[in-house]
Amino acid sequence: MAAKTTLDTLYLINDSNRMVSIEIVIGDQGQTSTLSISLDKEDLISNHVGNLPKTAIKENKLLHGKNLKIQATITDTSKETNVTSLNVKLSGGFLVRNYPLYKMVDQEGESADYYCNIEFINPSKS
Repeated sequence: MAAKTTLDTLYLINDSNRMVSIEIVIGDQGQTSTLSISLDKEDLISNHVGNLPKTAIKENKLLHGKNLKIQATITDTSKETNVTSLNVKLSGGFLVRNYPLYKMVDQEGESADYYCNIEFINPSKS
């Protein structure tokens, strides 16, 4: 199984007041994690443990050109599987987008590091 633990992408937004939100699901069953999220140099979430429920970031009109960075470490604590995974879901922009990432570790107790960089772009301002 090929690993995909990094993400570098664009997320399209507009000039609206609608909130852009993020939700992160950690898996597979029995995996533990910590994650941190920043928007440019502003820390939004530090050392969060487990899944991140839907969380508002900012309004569309305030995000153009900003970078969202996610760093997560997922540790395989499951006896059933050695697959670690991270699913990032963004909503509130043009589309709802899911970004699934995954890595199989060699044995129980190992960790995998995940890095995401998401740039918010308003096409009408480019």
